[in-house]
Amino acid sequence: MSELLVELFSEEIPARMQKKAADDLLSLLTQKLKKAGLDYSSATAHVTPRRLIAVIDGLPDKQPDTSEERRGPKADAPEKALAGFLG
Repeated sequence: MSELLVELFSEEIPARMQKKAADDLLSLLTQKLKKAGLDYSSATAHVTPRRLIAVIDGLPDKQPDTSEERRGPKADAPEKALAGFLG
């Protein structure tokens, strides 16, 4: 299992905003990981007046394979429809 460490440096973060900023960072990261299909065992956030830190532990060493099938326009469709699908 792997560990992900994200550390963001910033200007002075007011004390009243530190906890929410750390929680927001952790929430955004965990939502994106779940959307990507990556499981983790634990996630914590830490904050100082000039840093936001997120530590996510227990990530898999590699992402699972996925496949996606998309149906597009017919082969004899207008060129604009084919370009829109491929672009």
